[in-house]
Amino acid sequence: MWRLRRWPNDPTVAHLIYVDHLVMPTPASVSTALEQARRSGAQAIRTSALFPRVAEIMYQAGFETIDRLMLLRRDLSDAVVSTSRESVHRTRSFHPWHLSGAVAVDQDAFGPVWGNDIAGLREIRRATPHNRARLVRVGRTVAGFAISGAALDSGYLQRLSVGSTFRRRHIAHELVVDSLQWMHGRGLAAAYVNTGVSNVAALSLYEQLGFEALDDELIIAGRRLDS
Repeated sequence: MWRLRRWPNDPTVAHLIYVDHLVMPTPASVSTALEQARRSGAQAIRTSALFPRVAEIMYQAGFETIDRLMLLRRDLSDAVVSTSRESVHRTRSFHPWHLSGAVAVDQDAFGPVWGNDIAGLREIRRATPHNRARLVRVGRTVAGFAISGAALDSGYLQRLSVGSTFRRRHIAHELVVDSLQWMHGRGLAAAYVNTGVSNVAALSLYEQLGFEALDDELIIAGRRLDS
């Protein structure tokens, strides 16, 4: 139900990833994860995004909130949204040889702490049974990309990144629309996405495209391993 990996760009931090959100971690399993992280040489540990009920268990093990994410949902039973008339970009297939360019975009968009490395992007694609990755290029440069997934009757916009020099060109809009069309075509009931509670630009985009905020926030928790 969980695995550990190195946090992107920081080998002193372990990343605790919960792979099945339907299974509640036990205090014993959290202790095991902490011990494994210590043995790996990590000085600190951070979690993947957690629902509040799981975060409460982590708090009991000494974790603290380090970031909060808003969870949004869009019903997919209505008509597929159309692409922006103002956009002149088209999405393309995301191939393995695009990974280094996508990493550069992700770290530019999210910074060195939250930006992904190649292993992180591969991890995102493995998080759901079915996935779709698309990108937009400007010239020969990867300007933005989206990774989407499907599990049971739900779709997930798992990662959306646009380089800082390519913002305000409707690239993010185009990528989200592409994701929603793929989910709708699979007959999924709803799409979900999360973003930082203070990410005004992303929240505005998702709301324009029919997403609505849910009551529960997601938590990223962390703690030092020297105690």
